[in-house]
Amino acid sequence: MSTTIITILVAIFGSNGLFSVIVLLINRHYSKQDKAVEDLEIMKNALAALSHDAYFRHCRRILAKDEITEEELENHQYLYKAYHSQGLNGTGDRMHQLVLEKPVHVVIKEV
Repeated sequence: MSTTIITILVAIFGSNGLFSVIVLLINRHYSKQDKAVEDLEIMKNALAALSHDAYFRHCRRILAKDEITEEELENHQYLYKAYHSQGLNGTGDRMHQLVLEKPVHVVIKEV
Protein backbone atom coordinates (compact mmCIF):
# COMPACT_ATOMS: atom_id res chain seq x y z
CA MET A 1 0.00 0.00 0.00
CA SER A 2 2.69 2.52 1.00
CA THR A 3 4.75 1.50 -2.02
CA THR A 4 1.80 2.32 -4.25
CA ILE A 5 1.38 5.75 -2.69
CA ILE A 6 5.08 6.48 -3.06
CA THR A 7 4.97 5.34 -6.68
CA ILE A 8 1.99 7.61 -7.37
CA LEU A 9 3.70 10.61 -5.67
CA VAL A 10 6.93 10.03 -7.57
CA ALA A 11 4.98 9.80 -10.82
CA ILE A 12 3.12 13.05 -10.11
CA PHE A 13 6.16 15.01 -9.01
CA GLY A 14 8.34 13.38 -11.61
CA SER A 15 6.21 14.67 -14.44
CA ASN A 16 4.33 17.95 -14.50
CA GLY A 17 3.82 18.18 -10.74
CA LEU A 18 7.41 18.98 -9.87
CA PHE A 19 7.70 21.34 -12.80
CA SER A 20 4.53 23.14 -11.67
CA VAL A 21 5.85 23.50 -8.12
CA ILE A 22 9.15 24.92 -9.37
CA VAL A 23 7.36 27.37 -11.68
CA LEU A 24 5.07 28.40 -8.81
CA LEU A 25 8.04 29.06 -6.52
CA ILE A 26 9.88 31.04 -9.20
CA ASN A 27 6.80 33.14 -9.97
CA ARG A 28 6.26 33.79 -6.27
CA HIS A 29 9.88 34.88 -5.88
CA TYR A 30 9.71 37.34 -8.79
CA SER A 31 6.33 38.62 -7.67
CA LYS A 32 7.85 39.55 -4.30
CA GLN A 33 10.77 41.25 -6.07
CA ASP A 34 8.39 43.23 -8.29
CA LYS A 35 6.47 44.36 -5.20
CA ALA A 36 9.71 45.38 -3.48
CA VAL A 37 10.81 47.38 -6.54
CA GLU A 38 7.40 49.05 -6.71
CA ASP A 39 7.54 49.90 -2.99
CA LEU A 40 11.05 51.30 -3.40
CA GLU A 41 9.92 53.49 -6.30
CA ILE A 42 7.03 54.83 -4.20
CA MET A 43 9.40 55.66 -1.34
CA LYS A 44 11.86 57.29 -3.76
CA ASN A 45 9.09 59.50 -5.16
CA ALA A 46 7.92 60.42 -1.66
CA LEU A 47 11.46 61.33 -0.63
CA ALA A 48 11.89 63.47 -3.75
CA ALA A 49 8.64 65.30 -2.97
CA LEU A 50 9.69 65.93 0.63
CA SER A 51 13.17 67.07 -0.45
CA HIS A 52 11.69 69.42 -3.01
CA ASP A 53 9.27 70.89 -0.48
CA ALA A 54 11.88 71.32 2.26
CA TYR A 55 14.37 72.89 -0.14
CA PHE A 56 11.89 75.36 -1.61
CA ARG A 57 10.53 76.36 1.80
CA HIS A 58 14.08 76.93 3.01
CA CYS A 59 14.99 79.00 -0.07
CA ARG A 60 11.87 81.15 0.12
CA ARG A 61 12.57 81.86 3.80
CA ILE A 62 16.20 82.77 3.12
CA LEU A 63 15.45 84.85 0.02
CA ALA A 64 12.94 86.95 2.00
CA LYS A 65 15.77 88.09 4.29
CA ASP A 66 18.48 90.67 3.64
CA GLU A 67 21.33 88.38 4.71
CA ILE A 68 22.08 84.78 5.62
CA THR A 69 23.85 83.42 8.67
CA GLU A 70 26.72 80.96 8.46
CA GLU A 71 24.51 78.25 9.97
CA GLU A 72 21.77 78.91 7.42
CA LEU A 73 24.31 78.79 4.61
CA GLU A 74 25.67 75.46 5.87
CA ASN A 75 22.14 74.08 6.15
CA HIS A 76 21.40 75.38 2.66
CA GLN A 77 24.39 73.53 1.24
CA TYR A 78 23.17 70.23 2.75
CA LEU A 79 19.65 70.74 1.45
CA TYR A 80 20.87 71.75 -2.00
CA LYS A 81 23.21 68.76 -2.24
CA ALA A 82 20.35 66.36 -1.41
CA TYR A 83 17.99 68.19 -3.76
CA HIS A 84 20.49 68.30 -6.64
CA SER A 85 21.66 64.68 -6.25
CA GLN A 86 18.11 63.48 -6.92
CA GLY A 87 18.12 65.23 -10.28
CA LEU A 88 15.73 67.90 -9.02
CA ASN A 89 17.22 70.87 -10.84
CA GLY A 90 15.98 73.86 -12.78
CA THR A 91 14.24 76.32 -10.50
CA GLY A 92 16.12 74.93 -7.50
CA ASP A 93 19.44 75.71 -9.15
CA ARG A 94 18.37 79.30 -9.78
CA MET A 95 17.25 79.66 -6.17
CA HIS A 96 20.58 78.20 -5.03
CA GLN A 97 22.45 80.90 -6.94
CA LEU A 98 20.27 83.63 -5.42
CA VAL A 99 20.92 82.28 -1.91
CA LEU A 100 24.67 82.22 -2.55
CA GLU A 101 24.50 85.89 -3.59
CA LYS A 102 23.14 86.88 -0.16
CA PRO A 103 25.61 88.58 2.17
CA VAL A 104 26.70 86.27 4.99
CA HIS A 105 26.25 87.58 8.52
CA VAL A 106 29.28 86.39 10.51
CA VAL A 107 28.73 86.03 14.21
CA ILE A 108 31.91 86.39 16.26
CA LYS A 109 31.62 84.28 19.37
CA GLU A 110 33.24 85.48 22.52
CA VAL A 111 35.53 83.02 24.23
